[in-house]
Amino acid sequence: MSQNNSTISSSIEESSQLEQLQVIQTNLNLESEAFNLDFELARYKPSRIQEFRYRYSDFWSGTNKFFLQHPLIGYSFRRIIYGLITLLIAIILLFIIIRSVTNDIQYLPANYQSLKLSDKQLEELLVNRMKLFGVYGPMGQQLANYLRNLCPFIPKDILVFDYYEFSPDGSSIVYWEEIFERRWVYLGVTSSPSIADSSTDVMTLFNKAIPYSFVFGSIAVVISYLIGIPLGIEAAKKKGKPSDSIINASSITLIAVPAVVIVIGIYLLSVAGFNNSGLFSSGAFATRFWPIVVLVLMMMPSTVVLTRRYVVDEMTSDYARFALSKGMTNNKVYYVHIFRNAGIRILKQFPLDLAVTLFGASILTEQQWGIPGMGRYIVSAVSGDKDSFVILGYVSFAAFVTVFSSLISDLLMVGLDPRVKLTK
Repeated sequence: MSQNNSTISSSIEESSQLEQLQVIQTNLNLESEAFNLDFELARYKPSRIQEFRYRYSDFWSGTNKFFLQHPLIGYSFRRIIYGLITLLIAIILLFIIIRSVTNDIQYLPANYQSLKLSDKQLEELLVNRMKLFGVYGPMGQQLANYLRNLCPFIPKDILVFDYYEFSPDGSSIVYWEEIFERRWVYLGVTSSPSIADSSTDVMTLFNKAIPYSFVFGSIAVVISYLIGIPLGIEAAKKKGKPSDSIINASSITLIAVPAVVIVIGIYLLSVAGFNNSGLFSSGAFATRFWPIVVLVLMMMPSTVVLTRRYVVDEMTSDYARFALSKGMTNNKVYYVHIFRNAGIRILKQFPLDLAVTLFGASILTEQQWGIPGMGRYIVSAVSGDKDSFVILGYVSFAAFVTVFSSLISDLLMVGLDPRVKLTK
């Protein structure tokens, strides 16, 4: 009897297994309406690592497909990533160099000597202020604090005012009042009295100075292009003739002359020759006119040389010779047909020239006329007491503008010339 029961149970199991096998075969039959892979997916479920690899591969393939379909966005994204990496490396190296040569005493209040503190109290005060400035501890920790303050995606609670006293025994500092503000980007505070009052926010100084530098720099660059491009075209039209030699030699001479000579020479001419005021604070028109003349003289020669070079390259093209053979005037051929192609490479330099003017050529000019722009802060920070946060903020901002000006130049060239492709 027991053998019959076991035989019956085994036959039932075999029949159930046969039914399951038939169901699986039916589900795996591509021609069947009951086609289903749920059983296989449940049987061969991937691990978390394999699932992550699959998702990463799918995301990466989708991203590459999107960038191939939109090459301009892909190119811009890569340039932004490379620019941020370049900017990060520059900031790290600069921070290490400046922090290594900066004396810790600069982080004390400007009137610390009048407080008549003991050595122990002075050391306690220095340690507390360095902690507040984020420059206390190992170099890696200081660098991490500064990079965190620069990151615009992390909110920071920054101390903007504090009132403190020493404990009765003079062994520790007791803070009575501390006021914090929420910031997204924080460049630090000044420590040199030659720049501004102690603990003045660097970002506040830059916000007030940037409009002056931008207005003077942008006007000078626009004027240098308006004058330099026609001069370069005329020099190319008269190639090998006396007018070409005069324009070309004058431009090369101005490029070779040191910037300080041009600045001082124009400054003396305006003051001694025309009896104009030498200070921007006087509000006279001359103090706004002559600095722009200086910037134009420093920026225009390179525009003239580049324009002449690119126009000469296009003069031998078939379309230029064909236009001249059809009887078109020289002005129409050079200023319309030739400049349409040569001007793309010329105008491509405009964003970079503007960045160079803001953070290079304008430094001496602003310093000479006392213009409250960005230049005077970097000069004071470097020549006087080494104000580390002003130097770091200035160079970081200049590097950021320069890197992204290069990106804008490339995108401008793509917009002006449809023949330029960003695909590989």
